[in-house]
Amino acid sequence: MGDCPLQAPRFSVVIPAYNREAIVGRAIQSALDQSFAPFEILVVDDGSSDRTVEVVESYGDQVTLIKRENGGAPAARNSGIFAATGEWIAFLDSDDYWTSDHLKRMAVAIEGTEGHAEYYFADIHMAENEGGLPQWGRAEFSIDSDFEMREDGTPWVLRKRVPLLLQASVFHRERLVAAGGMWEVLPMRDDTHVFLRHGIAKPICAVAGIGTIQTSDDQSGGRLTTTICNTTERYWRCSILMWQDLLNYVPAEDRESCRLLKQRLSTSRIRFAVKAAKAGRVWCVPHHLILASLGSPGTVLGSVARKIGIASQETLTA
Repeated sequence: MGDCPLQAPRFSVVIPAYNREAIVGRAIQSALDQSFAPFEILVVDDGSSDRTVEVVESYGDQVTLIKRENGGAPAARNSGIFAATGEWIAFLDSDDYWTSDHLKRMAVAIEGTEGHAEYYFADIHMAENEGGLPQWGRAEFSIDSDFEMREDGTPWVLRKRVPLLLQASVFHRERLVAAGGMWEVLPMRDDTHVFLRHGIAKPICAVAGIGTIQTSDDQSGGRLTTTICNTTERYWRCSILMWQDLLNYVPAEDRESCRLLKQRLSTSRIRFAVKAAKAGRVWCVPHHLILASLGSPGTVLGSVARKIGIASQETLTA
């Protein structure tokens, strides 16, 4: 491929899989069929009870199989990250697949920026049950060239709706490992955490074009990367942990970003408190509401005002 560097980037593809015997082969084949060949493909079986392992083993030495006990998506991805030997980690979910030139476009962007970015991300076509549209369009995000790097990715990663999804992204392995890989404390939202952890006050690069096709083939609810349901206590508990941790990485002089993260932390505390109260665990509600008030008083006041307004409207229409 003439437009890539003489010492082309070596991509280690990491595919976590759990009970995906029917569809993991498609993900593997899309990696094998890349116009810019990956350096290695690692499939991490996260304790599957079906024939996933047999399917992966049928690819012989084209694929490295890593078997582990079931531990969830962050731990499975870390098994692949730490076992990889390429300079770049290219993530792919076992129920999705890449377009044929995904790694080629990534390689060109890495060459054009001398590998300076923490990570490179492409667009993804969402599954029908997620809207069936490109994520960049949904996020109202675009670039004017084949790739665009920002020395400070903060404005991109703190957008209300981000254009970032893990299965269309490539991370610098050494920097990812130095930061501990995926944060296994989070059973969900680990993907959002890693994007912000490596994007706040750091260089990141957007790469034009659809890199990944997300599917809705798996109806079991076991997607590894998707729009996680925000109606559960678990989601808001993970959000609290995530925003708390990310506040450690925002430069003190960036007051606006600090304010925004504190606001999101307080919102998460309020939402968690509401879920806990509905579940009958009222004893933890005051703790989170007090901390929410201390972190972002305006967020709490706004939430209370909205609740009062809704209640008043219901009274008037009753």
